[in-house]
Parts: sequence; C-alpha cells; structure tokens
Amino acid sequence: MSDYFDQQGNPAKPEGLHPLGQPDARYPVFYAESVPNGLRVMSEFFAALAARDLEAIADCFHYPFALYEGTEPVVVESRDAFLASPPRTLNVTGDGPTRIQPGSYDLLDSIEIHVYNPVGAGLSLALSRHGANGEKIHVYEGIFAVTNNDGRWGIQLASSIITPREALGVTYPDAEQAAMRRGHDWMLGYTLRDQSVLNSTRLPGRTASAGLGNPRLNAGSARTGNPMAGYVIAGVGSRLTVSELTQEDIDASDANFPQFAEWAGGGVGQWDFTINLPEARVVHATVDKVHVFTGYVRYTEDGRKTSETHSLSISAYRNGRWGSAGGFGVMMYHDFTNDLPREE
Repeated sequence: MSDYFDQQGNPAKPEGLHPLGQPDARYPVFYAESVPNGLRVMSEFFAALAARDLEAIADCFHYPFALYEGTEPVVVESRDAFLASPPRTLNVTGDGPTRIQPGSYDLLDSIEIHVYNPVGAGLSLALSRHGANGEKIHVYEGIFAVTNNDGRWGIQLASSIITPREALGVTYPDAEQAAMRRGHDWMLGYTLRDQSVLNSTRLPGRTASAGLGNPRLNAGSARTGNPMAGYVIAGVGSRLTVSELTQEDIDASDANFPQFAEWAGGGVGQWDFTINLPEARVVHATVDKVHVFTGYVRYTEDGRKTSETHSLSISAYRNGRWGSAGGFGVMMYHDFTNDLPREE
C-alpha cells in the first residue's frame, strides 16, 4: 500500500485539500493504486481468458459478481457457482452454452482506463477472436468495474458486446444518439429542477452498479468536513448493488433539488446549471446496448465552473425504450473549490 493510505488501508485525506473541497484527479491518492491495479487485473483477466483457464478467470472476480451479457445483469453469487455454470461469454470449458469456439484463440486489441478514484477504476477491453484456421470469428468488447474490496483488487461488474466478423463496421447511430441524449436529459433535469425529466432517462427492470463513489454524498461529506467518507476500503466486502426497478419506483424518485443546489457548488458559489461532458463519447455500441464514457460540468449562474465529473455506464434498449441501465464508476475529475485562494 502506498503512502497515500492509512494503516487500516483506507485512503488518507490529501495534503492541501481545501476545507470544502473534494479529492480529485490532481491528488496521487486517486491514481497511485487504482490505475496500476486496474490495468493489472484486466491484463490478468485477458491472460486467463486467452489461456482458456476457467479457474484463473474465476480468480479475477469479486463475489457476488454481475455481468451484462445482454441488457440486464446476471448475478453470480460465488466462485463455486461460477465454476459450476460459467456465463456463456466466459465459458471456456467446451461444455454447456458458450460463445467460445473450440480451438479458437484471442488477440488483445486494447485496454483503456476511463475513470479512477481511491477505491476503484472503470476500464474497457477489446479483443479479436480467431478460429483454429486463423479466420476472425468476432470481436469481444467489454467494460469493467475493478474495485478494491478490503484490500483485494478484482472485477465487481462487467458488460460485454460480441460482434460477429460480418457485422464489424456496422454503426448504430440511433443507439449512440440515444445514449448521448440520455446524458443531456439527465443534466437538463437538474438544470430545470424537473424530476420528470430525470425519470425519463431511467428504465424499469434489473440494473447493477459498482459503488466507486456517490457524487451527491461525496459533495455533502466535503461540505461537512469529511471528504474521504465515501472512499472506505477496510471491511468492505462488496461494492455491487443490484436493483429491481418498477415504473412506480422511478415515478416516486425525489432528487431533492434544494439540497443538491446547496452542496453542488462547493466553495466556488451557488450551483445553478449543469451540462453534459463535452468530451463524452460512445466506447462500444450494438443494436440494443451502448457502453458510454460520459460525465458533466457544473456551473454557477455567472458561468464559473464548480466541478467536472466523469463516469462509465451502460444505456440499454428494453421494451421499445432507451435508458440508463448500469453504472461502472464515477470520479470527481476536477473540483474547482481546490483552486480557490486560501485564507491566511
């Protein structure tokens, strides 16, 4: 463990943090452990998958572990359950349902880190799978939440898209636009203080998220002088949350806009409006699911930035409707409170 963590293994408050500030990507505690360990875990996952070693694949996960092979997550409760009945995209045994042809082999195309903070990272991985004859079969593209649970790094949540060779290069502009629109509408809902706009971005059904931090609670903790409250590691057994949402649940949501407005400006000033992150982009897409890197920038009424947040998530198409379907990590990229002059 690096010098940026205390004796219990929890991240320490960075030196120089503003009294009202949140830790952000300028501080080593955000990246010193999460970035190298996130990349290490993903490299180990690819190596295990490429070796068709089911036990080594199982060792890469935290349990319970959730995986989106389609638009809703499947939860695997234990390592034994994984070994007994592996999801078909990870079933390297040759027995039972599988997306992996016997004799095929994998070529690593990319590993990319999108979000990171003291307790985890959100990454993407792409590989090309070839048959025994050397012909490309398909491309596997996934996003992953790698988390530190009580000192151990592992994959808590994953989503995969498999595209057959014949469909490579096919684009899904409606899917990509829906994912981008969902981000704009979520920010618009806050700017307009309109709960119905927020609700319109959500989908009934099963969703999963990996708790790498709650932006709202982190803002509140910073305002009350406890900025590291949302980044506990010691004693955390799981960061996975799986929910079964009904339309009634969504309709009953309450964003508590007055409280949000009080917290969201930090020390810069009263928050007024939010825009979707200009650098937001689609990472992978298919006909009914999009992996998206997104986020938002918050402002005061006179246009001063208060913060910039990044996230990695899924948008999905269910029952004729696009909406948010899962969260793979959120990070406070830049809290402008930490740039304010300090009182002598």
